[in-house]
Amino acid sequence: MENILHQLRQRQIFKVATIYAVSAWPLIQIADLSVPALGLPDSVMTMLLQVFVAGFPITLIFAWLFNFTPDGIVRASSDSHSQGDQTINLKATLAVVGSLLVVTTVLFASQYFLDDKNSYVAANLDNNNSELSPTVSPSIGSKNDTKNEQWNGKKESIAILPFVALSSDPEDEYFADGMVEELLNLLAKIPDLQVAARTSSFAFKGVTNKTITTIGKELGVDIILEGSIRKNDTTNKIRVTAQLIKVSTGEHLWSETYDRVYQDIFQIQDDIANAVVNKMKVTLLGAAQRIDITAETLNVDAMIEHGKGQKELTHRSVDSINKAMTHFKRAVLLDPNYARAHVGVADATILSALYGNTSKELASENAQQAINKALSIDSEFAAAYATQGLLLSWEDVVKAEQSFNRAIELNPNYAMTYMWYGSLLKQSGKLKGSQSLFLKALKLDPKSPIAANNVAWGYYLMGDETKAMEIFSQIISNDPYYPGAYTLAGEILTNHGRLDEATNMYNRALKVDPVNSHAIQGLLTASMDVGDFDATVQWFEYVEKRDARFSEPYINLLKARFNLVQGNREEALRYLDTADFGNEDFGMMRFIEGDKAFYKKNYAKAASVYQELREENRDSEVSFYSIQDGRIAAHLGYAYQQLGEIEKAKVVIDEFEQYTVNSRITRSNNPSYYMNMAQINALQQNKEEAFYYIQGAIDVGWVRVWEVEQTPIFSWLSQDIQFTQMMGGIKARLATMRNRLHDDDEFLLAEAEYL
Repeated sequence: MENILHQLRQRQIFKVATIYAVSAWPLIQIADLSVPALGLPDSVMTMLLQVFVAGFPITLIFAWLFNFTPDGIVRASSDSHSQGDQTINLKATLAVVGSLLVVTTVLFASQYFLDDKNSYVAANLDNNNSELSPTVSPSIGSKNDTKNEQWNGKKESIAILPFVALSSDPEDEYFADGMVEELLNLLAKIPDLQVAARTSSFAFKGVTNKTITTIGKELGVDIILEGSIRKNDTTNKIRVTAQLIKVSTGEHLWSETYDRVYQDIFQIQDDIANAVVNKMKVTLLGAAQRIDITAETLNVDAMIEHGKGQKELTHRSVDSINKAMTHFKRAVLLDPNYARAHVGVADATILSALYGNTSKELASENAQQAINKALSIDSEFAAAYATQGLLLSWEDVVKAEQSFNRAIELNPNYAMTYMWYGSLLKQSGKLKGSQSLFLKALKLDPKSPIAANNVAWGYYLMGDETKAMEIFSQIISNDPYYPGAYTLAGEILTNHGRLDEATNMYNRALKVDPVNSHAIQGLLTASMDVGDFDATVQWFEYVEKRDARFSEPYINLLKARFNLVQGNREEALRYLDTADFGNEDFGMMRFIEGDKAFYKKNYAKAASVYQELREENRDSEVSFYSIQDGRIAAHLGYAYQQLGEIEKAKVVIDEFEQYTVNSRITRSNNPSYYMNMAQINALQQNKEEAFYYIQGAIDVGWVRVWEVEQTPIFSWLSQDIQFTQMMGGIKARLATMRNRLHDDDEFLLAEAEYL
C-alpha cells in the first residue's frame, strides 16, 4: 500500500488531480453564465460537463504515464524521482488549464457558429423557397394527408405543460394557465408541428411524481415546453422562466428568463411566444414558414374566463355545460372582439341541445349568431369552422364536411374537429372512417376523456368490446367525473345481460350528472328488462320531476316500451300515439308509424312504411337491415308473409340473412347477431336452427324475454317445451339480478330521502 502511494506521489497524480479540479470548477461557473448570454442551447452545458467528467480519468492516466520535468514531458518510470520545483508545477498547471480552455473554446465556437449557420440557412429557405412550405390537405384519407408531414420526414410534436405559479397569489395561476393556452393556440397554427391539446397538457398540472420523459411518452410528443412564474408583490415585477426539453434524452434545447413589470403580462406573453416559435423553427422545423404571433385577446380577465369555460366543457354534463356557458359569456362581455370566446358560446349552446333539453331550433339560431360573430372577427378562425360543421351535422351533411375540412386546412392540430367529423361519419354508418378520425383526435389529445370515449365507442360498434373496456378504465383513471365513460360501460354490460352491473354504471354516471339522459334511459330500460317494475316507476317519477330536461315524446316512447314489456299492448299503442316527435326527428316518427301498424296487425300499412325505409336506405351507408338492430327488417318480412306476398318476403328475408352473415366478423359476440339469425330461421320455419341461435344469444348474454314473447315471429315456437325451458332459465337469472339490485339500490334510496 505504501509503495502504491509512493508511486502516485512520484508520478504527480495528486498534483494533477488537484489542478484539474481547481481549474474545471471556475470554467464551469463561467460557462453557466455565458451560455444564456450568448443565446446558446442548454445542451452546451451538458456536453461541457460530459467532456470534463470524461477528461478527468484520461488526465490521470496521462499523469501516470508521463511526468513534467525541467526537460519537458518524459515517460514516467518506477525509479524516476519527483521534481517538485515551481517550474514543474507551473508547467503541469498550464498544461491542464490550457487543455480545459481549449476544449471549452472549441465547444462554444462550434455551437455558436453552427447555430448561426442554421439560422441563416433557415432564413433563406423561408425567404427564397416558400414553395417548400407544406400544404394541408382539405380532405381526410386522401394521398395528400402526408403533405403536412413532409418537412424533415415527420411531424415534430410538442406539449406545453402548465407553468408553475411560484407566488402565493392565485391570480398568477390563472395568468399562467391563460398564457399556456395562448401559446398552445399559437403553436397549433404551424402545420408541421403536432401540438398536444389543452386537455391533455393540463392533465399534468400539479403532477410532481413523473419525469419529463415519462410525461412526454404519455402524451406521445418529442418536445416539452415547461416554465414557471414568480411575482414580487413588493416591486410589482414578475419573472417568467421557460425552457424546451427533448423528451427522449431530457436534454435542454433552450431556456430563457424574462423579468418585467406585472402590467406588461401580454408583452411577456408575446415575447415568449415569439422566442419559442422562433426557436422551434430553428431547432425543430427548419424555419418552414412564418406564423402570426398576435394575442387573441388583450384582456387577461377574458382570457381567464375562457379557460375556466373550457375546463368545464370537457366534463360534458348538463351542469358543467351551463357553467361553461356562463364563463364564455363573461369573456365575451369583457372583450367583445375575442373570437375564441364567441366560439365557446356556440359550442356550449349546441352541447346544451345534445346533452340537455334545449330545442335544436333555438340552439341552432343562437349558435349560428355566435359563429358568425367569431368569423367576422377572424375569417380564418379554424375553431369557428369546426363548430359550424358540428351545427350543420344536424341538417346538411355535405356542408358540414366542407366546414370540417376547412377547419383542418386552417389548423390541423385542433382535436375537436376530428371528434365532431368522426361523429358525423359514424352517424352515416362509415365506422372505419369515423374511427380513423377519432384516433387522430386522441393522438392530438391523449388525455381527453371525450376523445378516448369516442374511440372506445368506435371499437365497441366494430365488435372489439375488450378494447372498448380497456379504454373505459383509462378514462376513469384520468377523469373519474366524466359521465360518458360510465354510460359506455353500462351499454356494453346491458348488451350482455349483466343488468345489475349495468345499473351500477348508470348510477355512477348520475352521481356525476344527475340529469344525464343516456344514464336515465339506461336505468329505465335495464329496470324494465330485469323485471324490476317498481324501480321503473320510480325512475319515471325521477324523470317527471325534471321534465324540463326531457321531451314529452321521449318519455311517452319509453312508457310505450314499459307497457309492452309488461304485456299491456293496448296501453303501449296508446303511448305510441302520443310519442309525436314532429319534424325534430322525422326518422323516429317513421319507425313509430310502422311499429304502431305492425302491433295493430295492420300489416299492409306496416309493410308500406317499412318498404319506404328500405328503398330510402338502399344506397345509404347505413343498411336498412341494421336499423333498430334488425328488428325493422324482420317485421317487414313477417308483414309480407301475412299479406301472402311470399316472394317479396323471401327477398327481404334472404337479403337480411346475407347481411347478418356478413356482419358476423364484427358481431360474433353480440346477442343481436344470434337473435337476428333466430328471427330469420323462425320466418323460414326452421325450428331447430331457430332454437340453436336463440341458445347462442343466451350464451352471450341475451335476456330480453319480453321481445320474443311479444313479437308474433316466434309465436309458433312458444308452445314448444324447449322454448319454455330456455325462457325459464333466463327468468331465473333475472330474478337473481333483481335480488342483487334490491340489496344495493343506493341511488334511488338517496333520491327518496332527498325528496
